[in-house]
Amino acid sequence: MKIIRIVFVFTFISCSNVLHNHNDAMSMLTTKNLIIDRFGEPDRITKLENYDEFYYDFGEFREQTNYFDPKISLMTRNLDSISYIADFESQSQFVTRFSKKYILFHIVDQKVIYWESQHVNFPIKKE
Repeated sequence: MKIIRIVFVFTFISCSNVLHNHNDAMSMLTTKNLIIDRFGEPDRITKLENYDEFYYDFGEFREQTNYFDPKISLMTRNLDSISYIADFESQSQFVTRFSKKYILFHIVDQKVIYWESQHVNFPIKKE
């Protein structure tokens, strides 16, 4: 039975689509032409003293985190069971954070010297 599992896992892995993760895929973009081929013309190009900055804007990322009144999570323990004390009339509270989704490249001549991204994920399939 153990051998069958190993063969199954090996077969499943060998047939699956293997991906380059986001960091590996972004690191493969080493020239200005590769960036433009992948993402098109940038939303903004800033010419700085030592390099050009290509900025791709992908909108906003919205994250909501819930915080609950501590009374909801109180527990008491008896010898036989655990009972929860809940005050369902308490209002839940939450914080909403907005941040930009973007990719930024620094380019000298045709060569990418730096990149960063926030809240985007662009893996690629290995060939």
